[in-house]
Amino acid sequence: MYKHMTSAHLFKLLDCLLESHTFAKDFNSNNEQRTALWRAGFKGKSKPNLLKQETSSLACSLRMLFRMYSDLQLQASWPDIQTRLLLRGRCSPPPVPPLGANSCPSLRLQFKPHASCYYPHLCEMMQFDLIPELRAVLRRFFLRIGSVFHIAAPEGTAARAPPTP
Repeated sequence: MYKHMTSAHLFKLLDCLLESHTFAKDFNSNNEQRTALWRAGFKGKSKPNLLKQETSSLACSLRMLFRMYSDLQLQASWPDIQTRLLLRGRCSPPPVPPLGANSCPSLRLQFKPHASCYYPHLCEMMQFDLIPELRAVLRRFFLRIGSVFHIAAPEGTAARAPPTP
């Protein structure tokens, strides 16, 4: 359906997803309300939660934003997309250079502000027991950071030892 939607439609869908995320996050944060529901006989052996809704809505919105950010057809919306991406990571957006009619910022330049913003949050995630799919995503992210910031050899090549003084 993505290819049949305008940027206005995509932004409206994103707003709905983020509203769903906020609702679920607020519910999950309200321990008193969850305990009251559980004690009142709400289904299950543990307190009710909306963890799946919270994580799925955020993951879906981030996937959409990154797809939109790499879509040349939505080039006019890139500043708005970048702002939304960085706000998800609680970062302020860097200035967006003006684009010519047929210019496309390199993916490396697009990735840097997001990598810088999300890096500390993703490092924090490493202390938890993660499902294999999430570990694979984090691995790809950290490998990409290594090449974008020139702090590691490109994937598939052996790292060279630093020169001796």
